[in-house]
Amino acid sequence: MVEGVGATPGREGSPPPNGAVGRMTGRKPPEQLRRRNAPEQWLLLPADGCTVAAPSWPIGKASTAELGLWRRLWALPVAAWWHEQRIDPFVVARYVRVGLAHPEHASLGRLEAELALTPAAMARLRVVVDAQETPPPKTSRYRHIGEDED
Repeated sequence: MVEGVGATPGREGSPPPNGAVGRMTGRKPPEQLRRRNAPEQWLLLPADGCTVAAPSWPIGKASTAELGLWRRLWALPVAAWWHEQRIDPFVVARYVRVGLAHPEHASLGRLEAELALTPAAMARLRVVVDAQETPPPKTSRYRHIGEDED
C-alpha cells in the first residue's frame, strides 16, 4: 500500500479530507474575520425606577384602581424606557383599563410583551434593570460553622 493513499483521514500520512491540499485550520486569521451582525446592545434601566412624572390619564375619567395601577406602572424602571421610546401613554392606559376590567383578555399578554412588563419580554427587547449593589452583611451567615462546642 502506498503511504497516504487509502489511509484513514486524520492519521499521520493520510491525505486531507475532500481532496484539500495544505494545512487546514478551520478559522480565518483575525484580520480576515468580519462580523455579519452587530454586537448585542442591552439597555440598562435605573434600578430605582423612573424619575420622570407619570403623564396624565389619556382616556376619559379613570377609576381609583386605574389611577393606582397607572402610577405604579409609570414608577417602574421600564417606564424610563417608555419615555425614551416615546411610547404613547394611551397604550399603557389601554393595558391598565383592559387588565383591570377583563384580566383574562387575550390581548393582555401581547401588551405585556410590547411594554416589556415580563422578564421574557425584557430579554427579547434587550432591556435589563441595573443591579443595585447591596452592602455585604456585617456578620457572616456562616459564623456558626467552625465554632467550638463546649
